[in-house]
Amino acid sequence: MPSLRLFILTIFFPLLSMAMLWRRPRRPVGGWLATLLLAAAVTSFSVLAAPWGWFGIPLRVGLIVLFVAALVRSLSRPPLHEATDESPLRILVKVLIAVFVGSVVIGVLRAHVAPPRAIDLAFPLRGGSFLVMHGGSTSAANMHNIDPAQRYAVDVVQLNAVWMRARGLYPRELERYAIFGAEVLSPCDGAVIAAEGALEDLEPGKLDEKNRAGNHVVIRCGDADVTLAQLARGSVTVRPGMRVTQEQLVGRVGNSGLTTEPHLHVHAERGGAAVPMTFDGVWLVRNDIVRR
Repeated sequence: MPSLRLFILTIFFPLLSMAMLWRRPRRPVGGWLATLLLAAAVTSFSVLAAPWGWFGIPLRVGLIVLFVAALVRSLSRPPLHEATDESPLRILVKVLIAVFVGSVVIGVLRAHVAPPRAIDLAFPLRGGSFLVMHGGSTSAANMHNIDPAQRYAVDVVQLNAVWMRARGLYPRELERYAIFGAEVLSPCDGAVIAAEGALEDLEPGKLDEKNRAGNHVVIRCGDADVTLAQLARGSVTVRPGMRVTQEQLVGRVGNSGLTTEPHLHVHAERGGAAVPMTFDGVWLVRNDIVRR
């Protein structure tokens, strides 16, 4: 189950590493530094790289608080005798795990560097708080980075009253996802060059490999073609050849195409090559929150 795997990576491993730090005094220094490095790397990975729409933004903040508490507790514990320090092998294993996990964290941090010549668009959603599930300039923060035409794509979900993307971890009912049915607006003044709105909305977990974009609208914004994808069946309000204005309603979020759950997918391309996008002047990366 994806929820169990995510729980282990996002919650269990960070808590385990914090427990190790909590119990570890700062002397002898070798084992302590290795434990601190491991806990810091695993916690940073969870906070920066995990998809926090699943478990809620408050829990993400809670992990940061718990890490600080574990560090303070560790620093205040009386030192052990040198002879009780960990074996060199255990220290090495901790360091190697920390380096591996830390490399992913560095990749997420690098994703915050916006490529040059990005086009600026209006954020295409309104009426709530939205979380970026995939976004940024590296594969550590954006699964679309391997696709030449979509490497700067952004996937967005909405947060509900308890700052989760859905009522439940991975519900089958589309209506339990906060973003399902949300209005999708044109991100620019432009011309519609493609539109599809007749495809079925799928149960989460079922994929339409043939129609990857699902129901979608493509708008020419300047010299770039911007795709708004995974829209709801019957919700598309425009057709090819129409002119649209910025923030004009063009559809609603659904769960059609190659998608695991309701979300809005946005990418821009020019001649088959991906074009970086900012939204209202902001470069969006995984776990960024947009309030509209």
